[in-house]
Amino acid sequence: MAKLLDERLIILDADISSSEEAARLMGARLEELGYVEAGYADMVIEREKTFPTGLPGKTMAIALPHTNPTLVNKPAIGVIVPRDSVKYKMMGGPETALDVKLIMPLIIKDPNNQLSLLKAMMGVIQDGELLERIRNSRDKHEILDCLQVIEDAVQE
Repeated sequence: MAKLLDERLIILDADISSSEEAARLMGARLEELGYVEAGYADMVIEREKTFPTGLPGKTMAIALPHTNPTLVNKPAIGVIVPRDSVKYKMMGGPETALDVKLIMPLIIKDPNNQLSLLKAMMGVIQDGELLERIRNSRDKHEILDCLQVIEDAVQE
């Protein structure tokens, strides 16, 4: 599997106020860097309406927005640290809105790798200290170091 982490896909102090703005912000960056084709952000927004991706983490709620691989050129994991929390509906419980403080878009090319990626992500979600480090960091390299565990798990 290709390298998933790219510091150009880390957006710190993002001035966004909705899940749609987050999808458009990351979608534009992904498209600009050749990770996805035009229309990807719209697909993420539509999927989020039916299958929300907010998750209550150990110390903060996070979101893992993603969609099917139709417009994906290469896989990746993005990181958006919003300036203020953003409302996402909870995965498996869309009647519950979560104040998400960390958004980690999953750009999945091969659905066969989705399970190992989600398992690795669950380890991160359950590590409250790690989530806090990522959220509070102003250093993209530190964030990459924090997430290396995902890259390692998926490469196996």
